[in-house]
Amino acid sequence: MRALYLAAIAAVVTSSACAADLAPEPAPVALPEAFNWTGFYAGVHGGYGWAKTDGDYFAPVETPQPDGFFGGGQVGYNFEFSNKVVLGVEADAAWADLSDDTVYNNTFIFPYSLGYQAKVESFGTVRGRAGYAIDRFLPYVTGGFAWANTELDSQFTQSFPVTFDSHGSDTQTFTGWTVGAGFEYAFAGNVTAKVEYLYADLGSKYFHLGDAGPFPVDLKMQTAKLGLNYKF
Repeated sequence: MRALYLAAIAAVVTSSACAADLAPEPAPVALPEAFNWTGFYAGVHGGYGWAKTDGDYFAPVETPQPDGFFGGGQVGYNFEFSNKVVLGVEADAAWADLSDDTVYNNTFIFPYSLGYQAKVESFGTVRGRAGYAIDRFLPYVTGGFAWANTELDSQFTQSFPVTFDSHGSDTQTFTGWTVGAGFEYAFAGNVTAKVEYLYADLGSKYFHLGDAGPFPVDLKMQTAKLGLNYKF
C-alpha cells in the first residue's frame, strides 16, 4: 500500500514537471528603437524678428527699429556620435516683412518734416550646430555667418520760405555673425519640430539717399522661430 502511495506521488510530480516544460515561454517585450539624428534634412520655418538700425545721420529723428514676421526654409546635415553628441551644419533663408517708420517735424522758424523708413526684406544664415541627443530630444547651440537685405528710404519736406521735397532710397546687403540656441524633437517618424532663437550683429553699410550720403548704418537683429524638418 505504501509503495502504491509513493508511486502515485512520483507520477503527479513527473507530470507537473512535464507540463511546465511544455508550457510556452512568454514572448520578449520589444523595446522601441532609439532615434538616430544622423542624416540630411530639409524643412520650413516661420517666426518673428526685431532689428535695430543705428547711425548719426538719423538725428534728430529716432533710429528705426524694424520688426515683423518672416518665413522660409532650411537644409542641413547632422552626425550623431556614439556618445550622443550631435554635430551638424545648417543653411537657411527667409523672406521678411520687418519695417519701421520714424518722423521728425520741426515747427520752429523754417518748418520741415524729415522721416526714414527701414525695411529688412530677406535674411539668412550658414551655421554650425552642436547638441546632445536625449533619444528624440535634441538641445543645441549654434553660430556662424549671417546676412540681411535691407532697404532704407528718406523723405524731406519743407514748406517755408520755399516749398521743397526730396526723396531718397537705397538697398544694401549686410553681412556679419550670429549665435543662438534651440531644441528639436522628433515626434512622428522622421519628422522633427524645432524652436530656435538667434542674435545677429550684421556690421555697417553705407547708404546713398538721393543726393545725400553716403551715410553709415549699423544693423543688429534678433529672431525667434518655429520650424519643421524631414530627415532623409
